[in-house]
Amino acid sequence: MDVTEKILVTGAGGGVGRSVARRLAERGETVRAFVKSEEQARVARADGAAEVVIGDIRSDADVAGAVPGVTRVFHVCPTAVVREVSIAEGLVAAARANDVEHIVFNSVIHPEIKELPHHQEKLRVEGVLHSSDVPTTVLRPSHFMQNYLDFWDLMLAGTLPYPSSPTSVMGVVDAEDIGEVGAMITASPEGHADQTYDLSTQELARHEMATIWSGVLGHTVSAVRLPPSAVKRPLQGVGAAAAIVAKSLASTRTHALSNVVRGLAASSNTRGVRNWPEESQDCYVAMMTYYDTVGLPAGDMEVLPKLLGRPATSYREFAAREAARRGVATR
Repeated sequence: MDVTEKILVTGAGGGVGRSVARRLAERGETVRAFVKSEEQARVARADGAAEVVIGDIRSDADVAGAVPGVTRVFHVCPTAVVREVSIAEGLVAAARANDVEHIVFNSVIHPEIKELPHHQEKLRVEGVLHSSDVPTTVLRPSHFMQNYLDFWDLMLAGTLPYPSSPTSVMGVVDAEDIGEVGAMITASPEGHADQTYDLSTQELARHEMATIWSGVLGHTVSAVRLPPSAVKRPLQGVGAAAAIVAKSLASTRTHALSNVVRGLAASSNTRGVRNWPEESQDCYVAMMTYYDTVGLPAGDMEVLPKLLGRPATSYREFAAREAARRGVATR
């Protein structure tokens, strides 16, 4: 490939976007990373981005300004952004004006679920992209295994909390597998135009995830339900906090105390959700409420291994890898 060609990665400061940008750079591609802050820009440069654009993904002008000179785009929106259609329309207009060859869009598994406004919005974005004359590939990843790492300190103390039922079955996938597939298709989109891919690895209830973490960390980890409403009203999570303290002390005894204090403090504003617009908070609560009662089934689990050319990363492999990265001896 001509080294002057560039690939734009939007949302390059987030988990999937950052993974895609890093893997593209490792492949020798010239990456232009679109991020929201100078802090994210520093990380993107360290990950290998040749160019960085700092802007607001919701601004047509900022998005349009990031497109000139690129040949392909990997597009992913931050979780806190609810209204994505106008962003996609602006991206398509800029892509047409600049002869962009291909767009890869990171959507979500089962975007047709009516009870999940975030999913429905991504379905509308898929429609915008497929109705354009820009060749497009849609990736539909399951619930990310990484989502539970927000509660790392509490896992070290012996609990795995989340704002949904521990018995709800969730289809999960490793975001790094998504990054690998996203980079592969964006770098070489031949044969992927107008394709939509389910990206799922396995289905697990959080009790089963906790059992896996117990085996990896070498102490009992118990799944704890946080009320979905506690995302906006922390006092409604007081009962769950008491359960976390009790289970942690039973699992790791006095060693739990410092981890519990840090973990509870961090969990009160996981992902900075308290700073999100109210509409985004409401959307997040609706999503967790649905997961609490229904869960989220996986998509076609045969697709991801075929794209990767290897088995997808299992939850146990993911847990062992992430523990090792954090300097924890694993079992």
